[in-house]
Amino acid sequence: MRSGDRVAVGYCDPGTVDGAFCADMFTLAGARPQRLGSLLRVEGTGLLSRIRNELVRTFLGSTDEDWLLMLDTDHRVPVAAFDRLIGAASFTRAPVVSGLYFAAYRGGLYPRPVPTIYRLSDAGLVPMDDYPRDALIRVDAAGTGCLLVHRSVLERLRSAVPPQHRDWAWFADGPTDDGQWLSEDLTFCARLRGIGVPLHAHTGAVLPHRKAFWQDAAHHDAWRVSE
Repeated sequence: MRSGDRVAVGYCDPGTVDGAFCADMFTLAGARPQRLGSLLRVEGTGLLSRIRNELVRTFLGSTDEDWLLMLDTDHRVPVAAFDRLIGAASFTRAPVVSGLYFAAYRGGLYPRPVPTIYRLSDAGLVPMDDYPRDALIRVDAAGTGCLLVHRSVLERLRSAVPPQHRDWAWFADGPTDDGQWLSEDLTFCARLRGIGVPLHAHTGAVLPHRKAFWQDAAHHDAWRVSE
């Protein structure tokens, strides 16, 4: 990213925001005022793809920054992670850069942390558990809870659909031709591939992700065994 470029920060929420996220936004604004531009918020509930599309439309229609950093409000956003993202982003070489965070998939007693960066295989998209540490890497898909995107990419995606669909050109949920369900973030990544835009992730830009699970006697029994 060029030294004079500024970043608009955008997020969606249902009317409440995690306090740790707010604290990190204050810290980031104080630490990197020369880098931050507009702060964009879209409030809404229900279909996440709808409010993510509203956020992108707001960015394109009411700001002049070249970069949009889309964040989910259940993340922590360390200044070091922000620095890695903007240091790696490039209009020509890396116009879309994801941070790294982990989903919690239930496969046993405790949720399994799964990196939300993926590669395409014969079995479809699979998480990249073997990712290199603190590196900028090409990926085929990523979660969009921390995504830095150049304005030109969003404009190209909008131009690639019929005029009546251009308000919804970026995110969508729905079934694929093989009967699988594609979430809004994976649809966005598929649309990037469709227009030939590379997607990168910086595995050093790690964002803690708030998750919760129901605790019961099985967890207590496991704790007693470990003592």
